[in-house]
Amino acid sequence: MAQAGGGKLRVSYLGPEATFTHEAALRHFGPEAELLPAGSIAAVFDEVEAGRADQGVVPVENALEGTVNVTLDRLIDSPLCVVGEVRLPIDIHLLTLAEEVGEVRRVLSHPHAVAQCRGWLRDNLPDAAVEEVASTSLAAQQAARDRTLAALGSRMAAQRYGLRVLVAKLDTESINVTRFFVLGKAPAPQTPRSRTSLLFVVRNEPGSLFRALTPVAEVKVNMTKIESRPSRRKAWDYVFFMDVEGHAEAPPLSGCLERLRGEVEYLRVLGSYPAGE
Repeated sequence: MAQAGGGKLRVSYLGPEATFTHEAALRHFGPEAELLPAGSIAAVFDEVEAGRADQGVVPVENALEGTVNVTLDRLIDSPLCVVGEVRLPIDIHLLTLAEEVGEVRRVLSHPHAVAQCRGWLRDNLPDAAVEEVASTSLAAQQAARDRTLAALGSRMAAQRYGLRVLVAKLDTESINVTRFFVLGKAPAPQTPRSRTSLLFVVRNEPGSLFRALTPVAEVKVNMTKIESRPSRRKAWDYVFFMDVEGHAEAPPLSGCLERLRGEVEYLRVLGSYPAGE
């Protein structure tokens, strides 16, 4: 994927290589983009905000483990827009140099992957030590140096680090999907099937959240998600994040947001973007 002015599109993503975020970035942008691994979610925001990357890809929620709070917290103060989303089915495999499960003495992975495979590990590797590391890819890197180690990770990680998939699909949950946000400086073009992400702060008075949500119900806008995060400005002060169907500049959502703005202390549209499948 190239920029309008020529040259490769530079995309920062939560690395290292062969993480699920890397896979999501490849799915969204294809092999033509220049994919740049970053060491943390905050670093992805920094790269795009500073202009060292044109867009960024960060995880925002997993269907089993819930929200990635670091991403939401950074969105509160970031000038970046949400310009796209990727929904990636997550299959977690046992990756190792070993030829038999019985050779494995230690299993490494990201905390979410460990949580999703804990039942399998309990039943099949009850004596193996389980260690949490920063990413599934880092786990695979370490497993590639010691045949008594195994990583919980993707086929992409197995290929990247020369590991065998000793046992496939340890997580049997069919709903294991991770959602990623694509971040950019300019809003995405309007598309027929859009989703909009926004944040708002209600007034500190009785019934304020009810009044804020009333326009959503009355205009019949489909709200697909709402949750709150501490504002970090003062104790017990919260920011609400909401996802709704539709584009912020097209009815009926445009009228809903106009009414909502009058009911809250602060409202910011994070972005309208093509809804992921």
